[in-house]
Amino acid sequence: MRRRVVVTGMGTVTPHSDDVDELFRQLSEGISAVRRIQSFDPSAIACQVAAEVIYDVAGPDRLGPYDLRPRAMRFATAAAERALASAGLEASDDEDVRDRRGVHLSVGVGSTAIEALGPVTLRSWGAPDGDTKRPLPEFRTAASEDPEACRVLDDWFVDNAAPALGLMLGANRVATAASACASGSHAILDAVAALRLNRADVMLCGGVCTPVTRSMMPGFAMLSALTSNNDDPAGASRPFDADRDGFIMAEGASLLVLEELEHARARGAQIFGEILGIGIATDSYRLTDPEPTGRGMGEAMRRSLADASLAPSDVDYVNAHGTSTKLNDAAETKAVKAVFGAHAASLPMSSSKSMFGHLIHAAGTTEAIVCLQSIRNGVITPTINQQTPDPECDLDYVPNTARELPVKVAMSNSFGFGGQNVSVLLGGAP
Repeated sequence: MRRRVVVTGMGTVTPHSDDVDELFRQLSEGISAVRRIQSFDPSAIACQVAAEVIYDVAGPDRLGPYDLRPRAMRFATAAAERALASAGLEASDDEDVRDRRGVHLSVGVGSTAIEALGPVTLRSWGAPDGDTKRPLPEFRTAASEDPEACRVLDDWFVDNAAPALGLMLGANRVATAASACASGSHAILDAVAALRLNRADVMLCGGVCTPVTRSMMPGFAMLSALTSNNDDPAGASRPFDADRDGFIMAEGASLLVLEELEHARARGAQIFGEILGIGIATDSYRLTDPEPTGRGMGEAMRRSLADASLAPSDVDYVNAHGTSTKLNDAAETKAVKAVFGAHAASLPMSSSKSMFGHLIHAAGTTEAIVCLQSIRNGVITPTINQQTPDPECDLDYVPNTARELPVKVAMSNSFGFGGQNVSVLLGGAP
């Protein structure tokens, strides 16, 4: 008999709030967190709006050997602290317990100050001498001796986040992975696999990304991926609307505590919901553009249904990938129609990215939390900025206003660059 996986903890740091209930309240009210960029002067770049975390995120400056001051580290550990608190879990020194705990974290780009890397290298290491090889570990050693000059490097290297979370949970199984925009959902998939295969009893999983930087924003804008609607930040993200022109970059972190059902029951944990099924499919169509028919997207959805032994008609709500780009939204609409058939016409589907933008590596986990909250509260959050119908996007996107509706089963879609597609099916507490 397959081990069942339940959610016993949720934690988040998003542009709206670092409280799960407050995040859902604002989304239910259709409140946008998109503003003109505040962390640097964006006047020289095409997209000057984003969804940033503009409030203080409290937390310690260090944990063991890890510096928690860099933005990505602060967000990841703060989300983990909140998830573990809601799960009622603390770090354990018992090796038997630690061996049954794990972390799967998707790490996106940190506060990538590439423009500072050259000057830091010259200051810390000096000019290159002919063809002499200069291994990266030696540079890191030299840089550590000049901390003020190369403080930005701590924001660049975010590979320490997962081990830091391992200390917080008390876990011997720690892994870091990335699969573009599907990363947060992929982390859930990996954690579920570990629990189902009886390699763990508790998993902390999710993603963190802090890409709103002066070096990352122009790059995405050059791909024609970002909106150029700078005059109306709150109205710039328009998933499935005919006037959509690109997505909104966002930053944050979200973590879930996943647990084997009987293990959770034995310790009296509160159960927020269940992971019913997960599907993954890769179409490898193009580096950035989705496959136009939504073939890989549809296959991920079908596989999640098969994994959960559910029919399309069993799904009450779809939290769409819904990026607000011309190609993605049209392809996702086609994929939903192909998978759900006649049920697609009456199936509510909304995009949280209309309000908090695209959290990239943290998107899938954040949107899974939104699904769990919809199940718990009987409320479907809207797709805001729905003004002009698009003939290619003709489903029920819950336009502009939240909808009270009982939700037993919700699907969360995450579709990444390179055709990396993951769909997660979530249900209520058993």
